[in-house]
Amino acid sequence: MAPNASTWAQSPAMSIIPADVDLKAIEADLADDHVAAPADITPRLTSVVSQAKDEGHDMYFVVLSESQPKFTYFRDIATALQDETGGTVVVFGPGTVGSASDDFSRVQLEQAQDNLSTSNPPVAAQQLLDRMTDQTQVPWTVVTIALIVVVAVGAVAARVLGRRRVSATNSSTPAETASVAPAAGAGSAPGDDERDSSNR
Repeated sequence: MAPNASTWAQSPAMSIIPADVDLKAIEADLADDHVAAPADITPRLTSVVSQAKDEGHDMYFVVLSESQPKFTYFRDIATALQDETGGTVVVFGPGTVGSASDDFSRVQLEQAQDNLSTSNPPVAAQQLLDRMTDQTQVPWTVVTIALIVVVAVGAVAARVLGRRRVSATNSSTPAETASVAPAAGAGSAPGDDERDSSNR
């Protein structure tokens, strides 16, 4: 059934938070181990939380059993929770996931969420962490140095080629002059033909 005014509420940021989602209760559940999920999968999720912490990332995982009319509601829930917790909040629902973070960019989050095993939240949580941390491990110092080297080599090559062109132009000028000069001197003067005719 489509949602109406009695089944959802709007947060101050205009996100839609379904009425059956108790944000305060979820926040309280996240406070101790960063996980709000069924007991049978909580240990595996806390393991991912610990791994993320070791790698310098503060992550929270929420698993909701109820579907929502729109998958974007899970992102809205994650955003509302992240406003209170900070770090990265990931909310799993039946067949979907929503996330919010002040650590990873929206692009990183969306790319990491592609083709997740959402039916198995602990596996999906591990996939998310692996993908997002892989994206952040770009060796920017090496990339910057490589770019500087490429630019420097390009500048030197352009300068050498420029000098060669100037040198080639200068060396071809005397040859052209030399080839023209004999042609001018090889022809006889106009009076020579007349004098030859009179002598005859």
